[in-house]
Amino acid sequence: MTDLYDLATLAASLQEAAAEVAGAGVDGVELDLPPRPELGDVSSNAALVSARAARRAPRDLAGEIGARWMEQGGAGVCERYEVAGPGFLNLFLSPSWYLGAVRRMLDLGAAYGGGVLPEAERRKVNIEFVSVNPTGPLHVGHARYASYGDALCRIFAFAGHDVTREFYVNDYGTQMLRFGQSLAVRYGQRLGIDIALPEDAYEGAYVLEFADKLIAQVGDRYRDAIAAAAPDVERVPDDVIQEIKIWGRDHVLAQFRETLERLRVPFDVWTSEATLYDDRPTADAHHRGFGGEVGKALAEMDGEGLLFDEEDAVWLRTTQYGDDKDRVLIRGTGAPTYFLSDIAYHRDKMDRGFQHMIDIWGADHHGYVPRMKAAFTALPPHDPDRLELIIGQLVNLTESGEAKRMSKRKGDIVTVDDLMDDIGVDAARFFLVGRSHDSTLELDLDLAAEESSNNPVYYVQYAHARICSILRNVPEERVAAVGSGAGLTVDEVEPAERELVKALTRFPLVVLDSTRRRSPHRLHAYLGELAAQFHAFYRVCRVLVDEEEVALFRTALCVATRQTLASGLGLLGVSAPETM
Repeated sequence: MTDLYDLATLAASLQEAAAEVAGAGVDGVELDLPPRPELGDVSSNAALVSARAARRAPRDLAGEIGARWMEQGGAGVCERYEVAGPGFLNLFLSPSWYLGAVRRMLDLGAAYGGGVLPEAERRKVNIEFVSVNPTGPLHVGHARYASYGDALCRIFAFAGHDVTREFYVNDYGTQMLRFGQSLAVRYGQRLGIDIALPEDAYEGAYVLEFADKLIAQVGDRYRDAIAAAAPDVERVPDDVIQEIKIWGRDHVLAQFRETLERLRVPFDVWTSEATLYDDRPTADAHHRGFGGEVGKALAEMDGEGLLFDEEDAVWLRTTQYGDDKDRVLIRGTGAPTYFLSDIAYHRDKMDRGFQHMIDIWGADHHGYVPRMKAAFTALPPHDPDRLELIIGQLVNLTESGEAKRMSKRKGDIVTVDDLMDDIGVDAARFFLVGRSHDSTLELDLDLAAEESSNNPVYYVQYAHARICSILRNVPEERVAAVGSGAGLTVDEVEPAERELVKALTRFPLVVLDSTRRRSPHRLHAYLGELAAQFHAFYRVCRVLVDEEEVALFRTALCVATRQTLASGLGLLGVSAPETM
């Protein structure tokens, strides 16, 4: 039997014993940490989940499982066991188990908690997030999706997936046209031309700022063309609007990169929607008037008999794959829909070899999910499970008890940079993953800026800084002696020490659970619990004591806790300060 010094292998060993006693395969054996010490150090459901296969009462089965497990090696880490309730198996672990658990953490170092995904579950994964129109600054809603997506990428990679982070630039279509026209109008107005904004224009003050920067770069290059079209921007030549739109797009993307870098959100790939319509004159690349990835997708769907023409438009038979109605891909005007772009984009991702694709979308995309799943099912190889769509919810900001309201088009927004200026990057990252992505997040700016234990990120970071301070006062030779934990020995483990070790052993399980459930907020909650457990330990267990054996073990606990807090904070994109 392998060493049993972490909760996962401990549970697996109990499952093995349960299967032998039951005479059949057993799944779902789990360990819980009981709320009271008289219920043991850990409690298992091994008898409960194997009772049906064994056709026996769980309480009768539990005693046999416990005895079999002790014979197989459990006695080396467990002093005794008890059967409780309807058939729970409560284990009272020995000091050797606690020593072994701490040694294992120290030996693994920064890798502790990582690589927890079984090989069979590991995938080449593409995670696409933020992905907004480059028409203005990123706002706090985007900050939530960025923080969530980045934390998910970090956790996935730590757990064992091969992760590619992708930003899909929506730089094609009506909204980009409106943005280009809005910028052209503001450019003209800054040069004294009487020209009006179009309907649904971008009216924010930031467009005026862009216009000033455009003038600083190109001077009056477009003045005559815009003056000749005034007061109707629709009459400005297409090539002029296109040049202004591209300049605006590139300027906004540069801002995106700068803001996201400051938020500690890197991307491996930036894919432009416009490039999906690559129309280079290659005969075999065109289909129904479109080239590039769009043409390839149309050709594939036509080859599968999934397209039909009606009312001068081209439709996709999404009702064959669970959608409530068929969807238009090419309008009667010959213009493509956003849906066609999305289909081509996902087809391209499949061609790039991703085994699993996750898209993180905003709350306003909920109704888009069935049609996208239907389209993905329609595309060869017709495997809808390869695409996972995660819908995030909104962020509500409060300050001094009052809500802040935002509108990107009108320009009344709180940008990501505003948020970081106000509460800092660490607080922004920590608070923005504090709740499940499918719940509305209420972000209290006053609390996030507060330097007290009421502020959850301050509380966790303070635990890390406190440990660093403690270790600075521990003799260097003792910290060095902790090393991989090989020299640790202790006859008794105090209750507070036991609780801290058990909290630390939960870290790999939390990483695994956060990965499988796509839930960084579970790691967020765990870090608060671990910080609280360390503070409780430190209140009753002095580290600087005369007994060398005890001092060494408690120093090791400090090192392991510091390491786990730093790892967990890093997975959420938050720093682990050494002083505060």
